[in-house]
Amino acid sequence: MQAAPLPGPAEVREALEHVYARPEFAPPAGSPLAELLASVGRWLKRVVDFLLPSFDPSGAADRTFTWLLVGLMATVGAGVLLHLTGVLPRLWALRDRGGAAADGGGPGGRPSRAAEWEARARRAAAAGRWREAALSLYPALLLRLDERGAVRYDPSKTPGDYRREARRSQEARRLLEAYLRVFEPVAFGGRPLDAPGYAGLRATAAEAGARG
Repeated sequence: MQAAPLPGPAEVREALEHVYARPEFAPPAGSPLAELLASVGRWLKRVVDFLLPSFDPSGAADRTFTWLLVGLMATVGAGVLLHLTGVLPRLWALRDRGGAAADGGGPGGRPSRAAEWEARARRAAAAGRWREAALSLYPALLLRLDERGAVRYDPSKTPGDYRREARRSQEARRLLEAYLRVFEPVAFGGRPLDAPGYAGLRATAAEAGARG
């Protein structure tokens, strides 16, 4: 019996292409994160090639530069991620409170921080800058309410946030509402503020312990 002739190179190549074209042999699709990182890597390589044409990643000095660049990118990326998740603003708030405690403030550093805002309010009022004085007295009031446990001070919170928190304390709710009733049109609506108006705000804040 005569043996069948062996297939030629072209036939073998065509058969292999047909087999590897089947779905089960397709490479797994990359995740969106992996594709993004790969795109960033390619972009970075083009930037380095453009700015440093003689850059050689195999050299010792250039390897050090590469790792420094990677470290810088990782730091910036981590900072952006922390900011977007809200962690970074809270860390800054904690740092501010810790700095106030180091300056000799009261428990947790909050009284010292409030005193700083109160001093700013007094300086602005002495110069007749009533709106600026009211803006400085507002965080002082909130920090004093924080000392009482009525609210938790956070610079990113809105007056509405503090209103909801202050509901737990009738006295804190009354003082906050009395202050905001005059403060919000001045701070957000452009209403002018004069000496008697600021005197009313200062009297309200004083009931919470804020000495503007």
